[in-house]
Amino acid sequence: MWPLLVVTLASSFDAILAGPEMKGAVVGVVVKELGGEVVYARSPDLRVVPASNQKLLSTTFAMHVLGADRTLKTRLWKEKGRVVVDSEGDPTMTHARLLEARQRLGLKGRVAVAVRQAYRPLTPPSWEWDDLANKYAAPVTAFTVDRSSFELWGDAGRLFFVPESYGATAKWFGAPGGPKVEFDVFRQTAIVRGQWPRTKTRLDTLALHEPDRAAATVLGGGAMTLVTEVPSRGPDLVLESPPLREIVSECLVKSDNQIAEHLLLLAAGTGSYAEAAKRLKTFLTEVAGLDPNDLSPQDGSGMSRHNLVTSRALVGLLEWTARQPWGSKYREGMAAPGKGTLTNRLQGSRFQGKTGTLDMVSALSGFVTGADGKGYVVSIVMNHYGCSAAKAREVQDRLIGDLEKGTWQEDGGSLLWSRADHLAQQFHGASRDRAVRSRDDGVAPRERADRRGQSADAALAGFR
Repeated sequence: MWPLLVVTLASSFDAILAGPEMKGAVVGVVVKELGGEVVYARSPDLRVVPASNQKLLSTTFAMHVLGADRTLKTRLWKEKGRVVVDSEGDPTMTHARLLEARQRLGLKGRVAVAVRQAYRPLTPPSWEWDDLANKYAAPVTAFTVDRSSFELWGDAGRLFFVPESYGATAKWFGAPGGPKVEFDVFRQTAIVRGQWPRTKTRLDTLALHEPDRAAATVLGGGAMTLVTEVPSRGPDLVLESPPLREIVSECLVKSDNQIAEHLLLLAAGTGSYAEAAKRLKTFLTEVAGLDPNDLSPQDGSGMSRHNLVTSRALVGLLEWTARQPWGSKYREGMAAPGKGTLTNRLQGSRFQGKTGTLDMVSALSGFVTGADGKGYVVSIVMNHYGCSAAKAREVQDRLIGDLEKGTWQEDGGSLLWSRADHLAQQFHGASRDRAVRSRDDGVAPRERADRRGQSADAALAGFR
C-alpha cells in the first residue's frame, strides 16, 4: 500500500516552480477557492504578457455587453445594378453562405457591391510585421469571409487557391526539399520553393489583405464601394450567425484570433482599437471589479505583446463570470482535456479553461474541482522561460495535478492536503516512459502543425 504524504500547497507548488524549467522565468500564479480565499499566490500583482489568455478578457466583455443568445446579422438588398450589404460584424461568415446568398438573391454576372460595416480597422496596432501573412494575424473587417483567410494547394504540377484566389497569384520555383511558401500579404502573391508534392496537398493557409473586398467578390463579383447609408426599406435577405455563446466557445476552444478581435470590437461598439481597449478596461474595472493597475489591454486575441495582465486579475475575472447568468454556459464552452487546445493534455482531469502561447510565453487559466468537491480558480502565466514550450506546459499540468488530485484538509488554520505517492509519480515522476508522459502531459509526437493557419496554442493542439 502506498504511503501518504501530507504537505502544504505552498511547499508543493514552490518545489515545482523551483525546478530547472522555470529558472530565470517570470511567473505569476494565483489559486483561489471559488467564492472563498486565495490558497496560493506567487507574484500575484506582477503584470505579464498573457498570450491567448487575453481572450478571456474579450469574450467576457462580449458576453456581458451582447448577451449569450445574441446573433449577428448581415442584411442585404438587391437593387438595380448592385447589391447593398449592411454588416454589424459576423466572424463566422463563410464563402459557402455568401454563395448561397448570391443564389437566393438571384444575382447574375458581375454586380457592384456597396458595403456599410460597423468596423474596418484592418491590422490591429502593435502586431508583429512578420505575422501578418498568416491566418492567425489576418486583417479585421466586419464584412468578412472564412476568418479572413484562404488556402494554397499544390497538385500534379499546378498551384491553386481554395475556395478561390480572390485575385491572388502564386508561382512555383523548383528547389531541393519540401515546399516552402513565401507570401506577400499586401500584394497577395505567393512564391513556393521546393519539390512538387506527390499528392494533392494543402501548402499553407494565408491572410486576405482586405477581407471585405474578398467577401464582396463572392457575393457580386464587381467592384466594392464603402457607403454610410443603406436603403430605408426592409432588407431582401438577412444572414444570421449562431448565438454568441457558440461563437465564444469556438473562440475559446480553438483559440481563434479572428473571432476574438471581432468580439472585442463588437462589444466596444467601435472600429478604433485605442477606443476599444479603453472600453474593455472600463468594463474590467468598473463592472468586473478588477484593479486598474492589474491590466493594460491592447487587442482582443493576445497577439500583441503590449497586452499586460496579472494572474490575480485573470482569477478575479473568471470568478466574476461564475456569478453571471451566462456563467455556466461560458464555462462549458471552454477548452478541457480531450477538447480544443487541451486535446492532448491533462487526461483524466476535470479542468476547464484557456491556454495561451507565444514565443517564451505560456499560460493556463481556468476552473478546477478538487477531490473534496470544492471549486477552485487558477491562473498560471509564464514569461521568458528558457525551456521548451512543452516543458512549460508540463509544469502547468503538474500544478493542476497537485491542485486537483490532493485531498484537502484544514489544520491549525493552514490549508493542507494529503497525496498518495502513486499520484505524485503520475504528475511528477521523472522515470515515466514516453508513452505515459505523452498521455499525462500532452506532449505526444504528432504531425507538425501548420503554424500559418492558427494561433500558436491552437497550432500546438494540432488544429488546421
